[in-house]
Amino acid sequence: MNNVTKLFLGGMKWTGLSTIVVTVVQLLQFALLARLLSKEDFGLMGMIMVVIVFSQVFTDMGISSAIVHRQDLNKKHLSSLYWLNILAGIAVFAILLLIIPYIADFYNEPKLKELLFYIAFIFLITPLGQQFQFLMQKELKFNSLAKIEIVSVVLGSTSAVLLAILDYGVWSLVWGQIITNSVKSLLLMTYGWKTWRPALRFKGEDLKGYISFGAYQMGSRSVNYFASNIDYILIGRFLGTEALGIYSLAYQLIVIPVTKINPVITKVAFPVFSLNQKNDEIINQGFIQMTKMLSFVTFPILIGLIAVSDILVPVVFGAKWIDAVPVIQILAVLGLLRVLMNPNGSVLLAKGRADLGFMWDLGVAIINGLAIYLVVNQGVLAVAIAYVAVSFINFILGRKLLHHVTKLKAGDYFRSLRVPAIISILMAIIVYLLVLLSVQIGLQPSWVLLIVLVLIGALSYVFLAAQFDKSLFNKVISMVLKRKAKNA
Repeated sequence: MNNVTKLFLGGMKWTGLSTIVVTVVQLLQFALLARLLSKEDFGLMGMIMVVIVFSQVFTDMGISSAIVHRQDLNKKHLSSLYWLNILAGIAVFAILLLIIPYIADFYNEPKLKELLFYIAFIFLITPLGQQFQFLMQKELKFNSLAKIEIVSVVLGSTSAVLLAILDYGVWSLVWGQIITNSVKSLLLMTYGWKTWRPALRFKGEDLKGYISFGAYQMGSRSVNYFASNIDYILIGRFLGTEALGIYSLAYQLIVIPVTKINPVITKVAFPVFSLNQKNDEIINQGFIQMTKMLSFVTFPILIGLIAVSDILVPVVFGAKWIDAVPVIQILAVLGLLRVLMNPNGSVLLAKGRADLGFMWDLGVAIINGLAIYLVVNQGVLAVAIAYVAVSFINFILGRKLLHHVTKLKAGDYFRSLRVPAIISILMAIIVYLLVLLSVQIGLQPSWVLLIVLVLIGALSYVFLAAQFDKSLFNKVISMVLKRKAKNA
């Protein structure tokens, strides 16, 4: 086992634990809120999330990635960077307060004025702990990060559900976000200040190199978030809150594997790749290994979701969300593509090519925006299809980009995807045939039926994995047994 793989597995143990807990909690929250709240509530929160995500880019200013990438950090630099983040948060807060009326007018939703006013305070609190998160990531302290992530998400999700039960409507989602972000930031700050405290120092000479790197990264994230949220923006603007609510539920269900499972590996990959930034061979080996790990975990989830969504949606979220089924099935393909495209950023940043990432993301944002704008009046299904089409082109061209940066061979890359793709498709066919059989014999969607289908799918996948890739299967089993033996 080479050093890169050891570092991956060490970091993944803790990020994996965090991800499992956080994903389970958020899925439970998601299912409960879908039953307690209306489609309009989800639509309003979708509009708010566009503002939150886009604003977070500017509070960070791309400095976090520069901190992980640079290997010559000192406390003077960190002090000036810390106060730069604080100032950026204050600026974002002030600007957001000024433009709230224009955002509400754009969506023709007066309710957004009061909701966004409270959301704006997140950007005063987030910078307090932001730098410490990435210092911990750089130092591979994923055990502490995992604990902080778990506590903040559990408290935020619990608060959201309790408020929804008390009939607070969309406010339950808003306060859930505020509590999650506030608790996380305060815990990060508390942990970070035990190690070192930023000095009252803010000098331009300390920021040299960081600002230029961060500017490209901020630009890349800006256009990337714009490209990722243009569907929300245009659906909210032209189709209204109910349509956005349906699309939002489908989209959130699909991106969970990307936003929760991918970081288990990519959070570890960036600092590990940065340590080996001058060795393309090691980076390519790590990238292929990372891709294989991601595909083995996420392919069965997303492809299986296509097969079982007709049963899952009415059982978990309620019959009122049945219109989301075809949107989920199409967006599942988008989820697969995003799983595979997401790690590209770790390589580009590790190689110090934030400029290339920015130009690439800008081109994708423009094409994606135009494609969705042209079809949005045809409904959310048309938006989903257009999004998938653009993402597929982006995925194919992205392989050429990596070859340009690290000489990654396409043949080696696609061979790493072959087995997880085949066994996931075979598993999904088995499950879908059982879904059709249940319809033929008159079985109604129920928790029992859903659980049986999921168990059959999981057992089928494990069996097929053991047949198609015995070496990887044995490694996973061996790791699990060793961990149980240590805990015994």
